[in-house]
Amino acid sequence: MGHSLTPSARPARITAEDRMELLGQLTPRQQADALLWLAGYAPDDFDAVTDAVQPFCGDGSDDPAPYCQQCGADIGVFLTLGLDWRHYKATTLADIELFDPGLPPVLAWRIHTPPAT
Repeated sequence: MGHSLTPSARPARITAEDRMELLGQLTPRQQADALLWLAGYAPDDFDAVTDAVQPFCGDGSDDPAPYCQQCGADIGVFLTLGLDWRHYKATTLADIELFDPGLPPVLAWRIHTPPAT
């Protein structure tokens, strides 16, 4: 006896744009439920995600910002490149420039103080 359901074609790979569109369609309750599920199912990923959405260094807030304890440079997680911390230079969100100082980022936190003008 054969199966009554025929196997369907494998779904196309979901892109980052598809995920962003889906995220925009979720209700606030669904977004909270998704984060609660992620926190329980993949706590390391949850930690990386919550770290990644911390305030941008120099955004005017008094919240601590991530930086590299070894070299003092700003570091961040850029989700389009993965969940790794990366060194960057920037004065605004529009001019972020990634760079490799030749050492891995060592995460630390500081209150950002704008340079004197």
